[in-house]
Amino acid sequence: MRVRHSLAAATLGGLLALGAVAAPTHAAPTHAAPAGAGASAADQAPDWTPSNAPAGAQACGVEPTTNGYGGATVSKSIYLRTGPSSACDDIYPKLLVGQRLGGWCYYRNSAGNLWYYVSTGGAAPYGWIYGGNITGEETIETRCNV
Repeated sequence: MRVRHSLAAATLGGLLALGAVAAPTHAAPTHAAPAGAGASAADQAPDWTPSNAPAGAQACGVEPTTNGYGGATVSKSIYLRTGPSSACDDIYPKLLVGQRLGGWCYYRNSAGNLWYYVSTGGAAPYGWIYGGNITGEETIETRCNV
């Protein structure tokens, strides 16, 4: 056993001395790029979230403390957002059509688009959803304090 270990160490040392590079024995995990990542925006299917909010009108990562009554139902399968803009990051997992959301409050941006801060079944994740992706949102009557 010692001979085999010594032989392996000597062989590896010799290869490294000759400039060989040790390669990992397993490949690092890779993450697949999203579908259409290389395509232009014009080639991608719309996500039904308006992107015409003026720059700086509302920052991503906004979490209002206003918690009113109401709820809504998802009408288009989509992700919640970290802020009331399609430029904000997605929050996983993706919402399913028919899923009920607990409504906290609403926000109307300067373009006139209504966004709602909601929870999924009264629990996390919390996030923003554009009014065009839900139904029954008229029960959410509290304005967000942002």
